Amino acid sequence: MTAPAAQTDNPTLTAEEIGRRFLKLIESVESRSDLTPARIKEIVGISLTAEPKTLGAVFWSEDLGGGWRYAFNYIPASSSLLQGVGLFFEHEGDGYSDMSPICRLGFDDYHTALRAMGFRDAPIHGEIGQLQSWRYYKNDITISIIPQNVVAGQPGRLCVKSIGTLN
Repeated sequence: MTAPAAQTDNPTLTAEEIGRRFLKLIESVESRSDLTPARIKEIVGISLTAEPKTLGAVFWSEDLGGGWRYAFNYIPASSSLLQGVGLFFEHEGDGYSDMSPICRLGFDDYHTALRAMGFRDAPIHGEIGQLQSWRYYKNDITISIIPQNVVAGQPGRLCVKSIGTLN
């Protein structure tokens, strides 16, 4: 996926900073209706502008190191979608590249924070038993985390490939 240039009116945040701010945003909401561009600006510190003919708004970071960047997106409510937010870590060439540059805040940090916020958790396994994601439930909010080993396919620390609300 080719990312557009990062918007210059938004702060430069590390993967750890955006992750902590994302968690702070989730902690601040009681329901999906609280997920608004104004709340995102207030808590996360980024402004989101919807592009013409798109479903929502996305902010792309600058390179975070090793070819990694993040995309923070907002989806407004529509007749077919619930409003929501997502944080995705993308690599410019290979999504299975070493995630060390963006894994200072790892899966265990996100998992522990969501549990402390009162979310119930459940691992989601694939048809052959492999872990595909974790789901977290509280009120009308369902969050999904897609974990990935710091070096894909090798045992070790779990990082977060994406975290976001589900419809």
